[in-house]
Amino acid sequence: MNSDAKALPGMPQEQIPATDTAAKTSAVGALLGGVLASSCCILPLALVSVGAGGAWMSNLTALSPYQPIFIGLAAVSVGTGLWKARAARRAACATDGTCAMPINSKINLIGLWVGGGLAVTAIVVSLVAPLFY
Repeated sequence: MNSDAKALPGMPQEQIPATDTAAKTSAVGALLGGVLASSCCILPLALVSVGAGGAWMSNLTALSPYQPIFIGLAAVSVGTGLWKARAARRAACATDGTCAMPINSKINLIGLWVGGGLAVTAIVVSLVAPLFY
């Protein structure tokens, strides 16, 4: 499609960028924060479940004092990413009420939810684990 092509009837005139670096950064930050927050508790369990093991896994507990920082990183990234996704969704909506969401936005949302879920799971495990020993 060339640059002087007209928009189809019913389609918005402005073009929504397919990639938004702030949304990508937020999704990566949420995933990174979630994985790092769960590195002391959930990550070793997941690695042992799939057959990976060794003495090196004991080094993952060295990140335990930094868990609140990683949870904060994940929370800020998820909040920023969802705010950006909402703004992009609002801008993508046409005047007749139909909304088109690019596949990159869906991938970013999946990354945000997975990272946030990992961070929440790390919080729950940290609160519940002392009850069992």
